[in-house]
Amino acid sequence: MISDRAFMGVVLKSVALTLVLFVLLFVGLQMGLSQLPTLHWQWVNVAVDFLASIGLAIALFFLGAPVAALFASLFLDDIAEAVERHDYPADPPSRGVPFFTGLWAGLKLAFWVILVDLLLLPVAVFLPIVGPLVTVMVNGWLLGREYFELATLRHLPPDSANRLRGKKWWRVWGGGIVIATLAMIPGASLVAPLFGAALMVHVFKRMAHEEQAA
Repeated sequence: MISDRAFMGVVLKSVALTLVLFVLLFVGLQMGLSQLPTLHWQWVNVAVDFLASIGLAIALFFLGAPVAALFASLFLDDIAEAVERHDYPADPPSRGVPFFTGLWAGLKLAFWVILVDLLLLPVAVFLPIVGPLVTVMVNGWLLGREYFELATLRHLPPDSANRLRGKKWWRVWGGGIVIATLAMIPGASLVAPLFGAALMVHVFKRMAHEEQAA
């Protein structure tokens, strides 16, 4: 699957857009710093530059996953189609997900991930072991739910999709935890949303086949 041209094309476009945004943020920060008045104390000027650079690095690390998820939402339907064509050629074709539906899902996901991570930030700081674990578990629930929804809405109406998720919610959550863990790894967070979309197609397909066999 990873060698599929359509899949790799979507990966490269999503990663490129995310990197372009980060470069623009860096250039904007440098331009903003250059407009600040130079103070008489050189150490203050150096400290401001250093703290601004550290702040940007933290912001890029913190925003990597939600920003990548937002851009990836533009291509998630293409990812799902490539996976289904490659691994499930005998299954009936899907009706797809409308562009704005996918975009809205990406916006919602980015918003909730940022909000939840901000709320859990004190836990991660003061509880070094428990904090990241809680963050992964909560983000796993959010990511699993959203990506599974996008995979199922290609084939099922919302009520049927929700009913299917409710029956096997632990599978969806487990897949979300895998995605959330990958999203916390620097660099890997750029492709985590696309990996998540592909993973949830497989989760949905297996659940749908089990339902048909029952």
